[in-house]
This record gives sequence, structure tokens and C-alpha cells, in this order.
Amino acid sequence: MTLVTHCGARDVSRDELVEIEPPPPTTTWLPVSHRQVLAGAAETLAGAGFEIGRERLTISHHGHRFFATLDLTTSICDGISLAVGIRNSTDKSFPIGFCCGQRVFVCDNLAFTSEIIVAKKHTRFGEERYFEGIANAVSGLRQYQETQAEWIGVLRERELSPEEADSLILRSYEGNLIGARMLPELIREWRQPALEDFRKPTAWSLWNAFTAVVGRTRQRVSPAEAALTTIRLQRLFQADARTSCDQGEANSPALTTAL
Repeated sequence: MTLVTHCGARDVSRDELVEIEPPPPTTTWLPVSHRQVLAGAAETLAGAGFEIGRERLTISHHGHRFFATLDLTTSICDGISLAVGIRNSTDKSFPIGFCCGQRVFVCDNLAFTSEIIVAKKHTRFGEERYFEGIANAVSGLRQYQETQAEWIGVLRERELSPEEADSLILRSYEGNLIGARMLPELIREWRQPALEDFRKPTAWSLWNAFTAVVGRTRQRVSPAEAALTTIRLQRLFQADARTSCDQGEANSPALTTAL
């Protein structure tokens, strides 16, 4: 799923979301309302035994584009819970989407990954296919939970040298994941973390420096852009971990499993 970026998003309540009606359908395009997309995801999660702890609902482009984050009460590991992201549009800009991620509560970081993704177009059977896709995705959440726990364990165990950290930061900038204005804040967050949890120079600490900065600078203005950035950042970290493993710097069995 490619998350489409948008600026000018604003938070709404469920009651406000109910008031937003989609445009009339055509013979080939049948838009699904934002409330139906949210309700379908929430009901499927509840049916599978997942409880929503809190949610954030945002709209943009005169209510035509919708993005939501649902933090589940299910833990991945200590201090980190599962989260899901939902998106929808009623202006033909992108299909209905669903993806999974993690919420780090110690600093309120939210990061999305791309292992479980659903994306369906607004066609005659689009809504039905979307709900089927969600059901299949939710059925894999337990396995996703285990995979993420392994991934986080790898990050926590891997200590980074100053050169390795600088390399990741530089590559994130060269790959347009982190902009020039965000770079000083990221470096400061990495070298002088405000929280004790991230003062050990590990890949986990650097990951949280990235997601903290992305959250502060992009999450409020453009949740979709923030989600897409964290997905791309995880790919960068995974590629770096594989390179280190190939070079003999990390040969943990957990690394191979998580990647």
C-alpha cells in the first residue's frame, strides 16, 4: 500500500465522521464512506479478540481523505503495543487501505511497517473485498506480533558505533526520508536523548530517535506521510542489519529470523 501524503489534516470525532457522506457513485466507481471503512476494521478487530485502546481520526481535502490510527491493547513486548492504520478517499486519489505498526508508549512513538497490507479500489465489489482482506490481515496479527517482537529484540541488542549511526542518518537524508530541517533535531535526539531508555547507543535507540522526530514534525500535519516515512525507515534499518550480518558483525539467530 502506498500511503498518499496530504497536508492540512485535522482531527475529527466518530460523530463528525458519520456526518461525512461520499459523493454519488458512478457505473464503475462506488465510493465507500469513511465511517464504513472504520467500522469494518473495528468490528473485525473486535471479533478477533483485539481491543482498541485509543484512536486518532483525521480528514483532509474537504473531508474526502481519511486516515486513522488505532492503538490496540495487545502488547508486542514491554511498553510497546500493536497499532493499525486505516485510510480511505472519496475523491479517487487512493484506494481503501489497512496496515499494521507499533506504538512505543515511553515516548509515544508510532511507526508503521509493511508486512500486513490491504489495499482495495472503490469498485463494485471493493467494499466486500476490503473487508475480506481485513479479515485475512487480522488473522495474521498474532504472527505479526511475534515477528515484531523479534525485530525489536534485534534492534535492542545491536550496539551501534558512531560511524554506523552516522551512516544510517546520512543515508536517511540522502534517501529523502529525513529533510534538512529535521536533520539537526534527529542528531540531537540520537546524541543527547531526553529519555533514559534510549541512552544506550543501540539500533533501537536510533530507531526511536527517528520515529520521535518524524512524529513531532509530520504526524500532526500529515499522518499518512509520517506512516510512509516509518515504513521506508524500517526498510533502511533492515537493509543495514542484513549488511552487518553479511559482514560478520552480527550473527544472532534472532537476526536471521526477524529479517
